[in-house]
Amino acid sequence: MCSAGAATGIMAVAQGGLGIGEAAAGYQQAKQTTNYNNAVAEQQYQYQQQQASAFRNFEQLKYNQQQQVMRQTRLLADSAYGDEISQINLRLMQEQEASAQQKQKAAIEGMQARGAVLASGRVGNSIDALVADYQRQQAQFDYATERNLAFTTMQMQETKRGAAATRGSRIASQQEYIKQETLDPMRPIKQAAPSATPFILQGLGATVKMGGGIYKSMNMPNTP
Repeated sequence: MCSAGAATGIMAVAQGGLGIGEAAAGYQQAKQTTNYNNAVAEQQYQYQQQQASAFRNFEQLKYNQQQQVMRQTRLLADSAYGDEISQINLRLMQEQEASAQQKQKAAIEGMQARGAVLASGRVGNSIDALVADYQRQQAQFDYATERNLAFTTMQMQETKRGAAATRGSRIASQQEYIKQETLDPMRPIKQAAPSATPFILQGLGATVKMGGGIYKSMNMPNTP
């Protein structure tokens, strides 16, 4: 059987070794926890960066698509406007030509009528009045023809303005897409490595306690 002093010494050594081991294990665990937290923070940061990049790409895609829609809308609006203006101008030219032909026909008929009257050989106030009446009728016809042409021209000018307004409305129906801004994620601040001082003190405390136990065992009487 061992003495009480020896048993006390053995127990002190065991407790001291356990304390030192716990301090060392605690320090290693603290370092592993810090490294794990930093790795998780870095992984989250990289994931947030990928999300921000993907969102920017998506916003750019929507912007590009809307720009294409705007260009296509403008092309179609310009084409429709050009076709409508061409048709209006063609109609105006036709109206002007028809008016000129009507005036020319009326002038020819008036000249023929006046010529027939003068060729009859009759003289007097009645002949002069008849010729003047033909001239007055032709002047009235010319005035009415020109007035109708002026009204038609005004209507076509209004139609042109309406076509321009329609073109502008079609173009304005598609507005430029405003991209939403995305802020870059903030880089995480890494946790500092744990200080070894508390664990060293813990180990020193265990060592001191162990030394005290050994010293106590050495001074105990050797009794079985």
